[in-house]
Amino acid sequence: MSAKTIFAGLCLATFLATGCGPKFYAEQADRDVYRIVAGKETQQFGKAPPFTIQPTTSIETLLKEIQEKAKAAPQQPPAEPGKTPAPGAGGPATSAAASAAGPETKEGAMPTPVPEAGPGAVRLSMADALRLAVRANRDYQTSKETVYLTALALTFQRYLFEPHPTAGGKVDFNSSGATGERVKSWDGSADVGVSQKLADGAVIVGNLGLTALKYISPQLGDTIDSTLSVTLTQPLWRGAGRQVVQENLLQAERNALYAVRTFAKFEQDFAVSVASQYLRVIQQRDIVTNAWVNYLSLKDGRERAEWLAKAEIMPEFQVDQARQDELRAYNSWIVERENYVNALDAFKIILGVPVAAEIALDPQELDRLTARGLRETTVVLDEATAQALKLRLDLANSRDGLEDAGRKVMVAEDGLKGDVDLVASIGYASPTESPRSARLALRRGNYSVGLAFDLPIDRLQERNALRQTQIAEQAAARSLSLLVDNIVLDVRQSFRRLEQARESYNIQKRAVALAERRVESTQLLLQAGRATQRDVLESQAALLEAKNALTQALVDHSIAELQFQRNVGTLVVDEEGQIHGWNPAGDRT
Repeated sequence: MSAKTIFAGLCLATFLATGCGPKFYAEQADRDVYRIVAGKETQQFGKAPPFTIQPTTSIETLLKEIQEKAKAAPQQPPAEPGKTPAPGAGGPATSAAASAAGPETKEGAMPTPVPEAGPGAVRLSMADALRLAVRANRDYQTSKETVYLTALALTFQRYLFEPHPTAGGKVDFNSSGATGERVKSWDGSADVGVSQKLADGAVIVGNLGLTALKYISPQLGDTIDSTLSVTLTQPLWRGAGRQVVQENLLQAERNALYAVRTFAKFEQDFAVSVASQYLRVIQQRDIVTNAWVNYLSLKDGRERAEWLAKAEIMPEFQVDQARQDELRAYNSWIVERENYVNALDAFKIILGVPVAAEIALDPQELDRLTARGLRETTVVLDEATAQALKLRLDLANSRDGLEDAGRKVMVAEDGLKGDVDLVASIGYASPTESPRSARLALRRGNYSVGLAFDLPIDRLQERNALRQTQIAEQAAARSLSLLVDNIVLDVRQSFRRLEQARESYNIQKRAVALAERRVESTQLLLQAGRATQRDVLESQAALLEAKNALTQALVDHSIAELQFQRNVGTLVVDEEGQIHGWNPAGDRT
């Protein structure tokens, strides 16, 4: 190989290296990481949904897309006038209350019963909220980045077992006047090489070097030297064997799989959290509506009481009781109204949108839940527990983690051994009798082979590492046992919570019907003089409490159903955040 060829190759390598900017390396890292994540997802779930940490659109664009989609969707027909609203519907009652209150902009008029969003607000169904949250929530993005960084660490471990090319050199200008006459020269050197670590611990290093000395004065002549060397280092005792050599690579591979599982478990928890908060907000909206309807009812009762007092049928102190309960109901409505606004603002943070953004949730989600009814639980507790122990992703990570701890003990035991390495090398250089030639004298190579050893005399650090890994293995076994018990506890508790919510909902339905009949009967008895105003007020308070309790029982059951599926491990959440088989509203078409 001539000097010109080597020099041209070095120039080309330098040009290619300097031409790769940060964007090139970032895109290269993304390709490698996304390929790893797709492989681990396929290994665990049999499919690889799209994964990226780069936001595809801004939050403002997301909100605009949802708004345009809602406008294109068919509108729900208005509720029939006079129809009694279902829990959380807020339809007729809200409309009647709004007309009674008057618009907010009218001077001196009371505010609307429930704070209504303006015409430019983004109206979110449950499906929209889940879809928006997975694309805008900060914690969700952080969890995706954790998966990315874990896979990125794996790329380095894989890189360690790949060929590593090197290229470098230097050029110096020298000027010396030690001999009386100043001598000027150029001194240059270049090296290209490659190293490769094999799976059993052997390291092969090859290097080709070129050194050139060119004098400014032609009569002094030039010299060119080249060298070629190959070195093999093979561990024979400590650090030998695939299990020890590739431990870090294997652990990185498993860590990437663990990260994919952890993210899938996070997606389940996240979807349940967003859906639960959505239902809690519209539950609070229903509480506001019920408080307003209760206030209007007490207002009418106070007017009737005043009329009966003027007719000397009712004593004045009972009228005062009606006035006091009316004021108390009005104050309660104001408090609940503010609680709803605060809950809606807090939900915006969960979604990842600015608090100042104007959004509105769909109160008809409660109507859909009511229409769907409570689905019968056909799962047997023992079967659900067995299924959880088979499907839970966090348990799979813990089981594999115990296996990892066992391997760490084996590696620590290997560290107690001594070092015995086989070292072999071969080298070639250009002939000394031809100083102007860079050709290698392949028939005059230098060979060497030998053993390098270090006896295991001082192994305190390795001894401590062994005990640490042994204790870590015991701790991993205890953690696994504890997680199994906690999973069984979670399944049993969520199962009982689901059954309790079902019973509570059925009880509260009967309680609402009884409370409504009680209100009607006490009002009739009051007009007949056979009941007091306090009886009417107590029946009205019981009706309000029963309505709120019915809505809470409905929401509690829906949330308990989601939590039970999550704890068992059967909850399926796609990349859009949609919960398969649960969302009663479906998606907009």
